[in-house]
Amino acid sequence: MTAGPDAPAPALPHRAALAVLAGACGLFALLQLGVATVLPQIQGAFGVSGSDAAWVVSGHLLVGCVATPVVSRLGDLYGRRAVLLAVLAVVAVASVASALTGSFTVLLVARLVQGVAAGLFPLCVGLLREGFPQRSLSGPSGLLSASFGTGGGAGIVLAGLFGGGLPAVRWLFATAALLATVLLAAGALVLPETPRRPATRIDVPGLLLLGTVSTCLLLALTRYGQEGLGSVTGTVLLAVAAAGCVLLLRVERRSPEPVLDMRLMSRRPLLCLNLVSLLTGLVMFQIGVLAPALVAAPRDTGYGLGAGGAVLTLVMLPMQLGALSGGLLSGWLRESGRLTTRTVMGTSTVLFASGPVVFALLPSGAGGLALGTALNGLATGLLGGAMVELLVQASPSGSTAVTVGLNGVLRSLGGAFGVQVSSMVLAVAGGADAHPSAAAYRTVFAGSAVLAVVAVGAAFLFPRSPVPRQEVPVPPGHTSRPIRPTT
Repeated sequence: MTAGPDAPAPALPHRAALAVLAGACGLFALLQLGVATVLPQIQGAFGVSGSDAAWVVSGHLLVGCVATPVVSRLGDLYGRRAVLLAVLAVVAVASVASALTGSFTVLLVARLVQGVAAGLFPLCVGLLREGFPQRSLSGPSGLLSASFGTGGGAGIVLAGLFGGGLPAVRWLFATAALLATVLLAAGALVLPETPRRPATRIDVPGLLLLGTVSTCLLLALTRYGQEGLGSVTGTVLLAVAAAGCVLLLRVERRSPEPVLDMRLMSRRPLLCLNLVSLLTGLVMFQIGVLAPALVAAPRDTGYGLGAGGAVLTLVMLPMQLGALSGGLLSGWLRESGRLTTRTVMGTSTVLFASGPVVFALLPSGAGGLALGTALNGLATGLLGGAMVELLVQASPSGSTAVTVGLNGVLRSLGGAFGVQVSSMVLAVAGGADAHPSAAAYRTVFAGSAVLAVVAVGAAFLFPRSPVPRQEVPVPPGHTSRPIRPTT
């Protein structure tokens, strides 16, 4: 019997496709937050400094800033399904190289290549929008957000099982390679084809300038951390970054399809959402990197636990469980109408602000660290699904892919700067021995709390009423086409 034209699509293909999309988001989290958890093991196994080891995370995020718009544009050109499968293949190869290498240089290069994984999230959101009706967006987007907790939790468990050193690092990347391969095979079977938009262009000058400016800023922070605030090299790099930023803004105003669309960014709803993502990304990655460092630091520092695998799992697993439960809770609260999406976002920013306060004020101990990471994870899960829905509401028709991609870029930038600023402050304001002072950590967490409070303000400045999906005047050369569901 043939289904009528209005008959609902079979549940199995939808569920299978959604499972692949959730798995891809989990892989994305594993390569970001999961790897951040094992930074102390990477530092010890390869014999590098803390600032050098931080580049394993911040460099990965930096490449992700450039890769996100590129992958999104390629998804428009060649179809999101094809590009998502290509990204999974690249991640699988780079993960194998990361798992097998004994050289820090090779590991760092492989991590930079893995930065293309940042494009998985906007691709998944685009496939979600095209494969599911609008009324069902809250539940699936909440599931994608919850999958971040599952992916990051895999890294925590592996670190706990294999303790310190190279085995935990190798098994983490081997898991990433296996997951990418399974998702590649499953995605080829169940993911639907998506429309292609051949008129799409890639803003190469904007991407190069964005990468240059971000790299110079991060290198400047590294130099200040290594040589002190009087570093001449750091000052020169900072000046180059400032000049590049001015040039970037000028180029983007003239670009037909800019990476940083100033017209969209200047609109109040998107300005609020982007500021929230930038600042919460900074806080999220700071806590994700510094909590394992506090666990691994010796007890004679006055704040460290001098512990390994089991305690690290105790401290960090609540963050991933919080992200998992927060994502599911976010979808349920919004789909049931118990809380508005705006309220869910505001609540998450308050939780983001609470995490650094707990780290700064509670006495050192596994319980206090676990509470701080749990708050951070719950905030991450709540915000993920809500942010997707608000971006869809706030985006003018035809610009959803652009705004989601830009928001992802800013979240990655916030995370990269958060990791590198933390390393700089801990190095400059640290103690005379090999480990930073307790006061240096308090300075970092106090700064994170202040920035999170700014994010709270931005969240509650978001308009209460839904934003009408109106067309924005399109300058010559721009492409603005609505995304149409395939089902």
